[in-house]
Amino acid sequence: MKKIYSILQAPVLAFYSADFYRDVCFRWRGVGFGYLLLLLIVCWIPLMVKIQLGFSDFVDNEAPKMVSQIPPITIKDGEVSTDVEQPYIIMDPKEQKPIIIIDTTGTVTSLADTEAIVLLTKTQLINRQDDFQTRTYDLKDIDSFQLDQDRINGWLKTAKKYLILFFFILAVFGSWIARMVQALIYGALGFIFCSMCQCQRSYDALLRLAVMAVTPAIIIKTIVSLTGFHIPMAWLWFFLLAMLYLYFGVKATSQHEDRPPQQYPDSFYMPPPNPEP
Repeated sequence: MKKIYSILQAPVLAFYSADFYRDVCFRWRGVGFGYLLLLLIVCWIPLMVKIQLGFSDFVDNEAPKMVSQIPPITIKDGEVSTDVEQPYIIMDPKEQKPIIIIDTTGTVTSLADTEAIVLLTKTQLINRQDDFQTRTYDLKDIDSFQLDQDRINGWLKTAKKYLILFFFILAVFGSWIARMVQALIYGALGFIFCSMCQCQRSYDALLRLAVMAVTPAIIIKTIVSLTGFHIPMAWLWFFLLAMLYLYFGVKATSQHEDRPPQQYPDSFYMPPPNPEP
């Protein structure tokens, strides 16, 4: 059976077309994961463009204000040394508050009484995780390391060129795996809707319907992310939206069973086998 609609039409038709869901159920093959990958690639492209523009602006305009405050730092046999007066404080250029403290003298030993998020001591790097937790990294295993502004600027320029590609690949395949797991679960939930609609569908067909059911949520989430609009409890609303479309899809495939055979498209109607003589 040749399908009527193509995957290029799916992102639009998944929003409203009962005929499209019937086509996906009865004519399409596979489980739709290839389509899902293509959809995620297309949706991640504008998001990555937005991230790249923001990161490039940071590297060109904001990072130099912070990098210019960083003194040459040497770590030798696990011990930090620098030739600036200490405690040395690196300020956030925007908010004008401490962000990094360097102190190898032992005057500052924790982040408890400061707004800074990083403290570099003679032998440790302490990082504030949140308001209640910090993490300490011992530097004893570092034999030799030097850090200065030129090295940091080199890292930033390299990141500006190549980091977005790494993030794009990671985001696409990470979200693809998550969405496939989601589709597997939603496909199983489809059996509940089949029971409600008094029809029987294979798990493969329900998987295809589940992939199409999450399509509107993926597209809407992409638009929301691009605009920066915040939806409280977004995960719940997107789940309910996917369930609504999954029910819509299952219901659409059950409705053709209520019509006489002559009203079916040829490949939708499968007549019952002839009884044995």
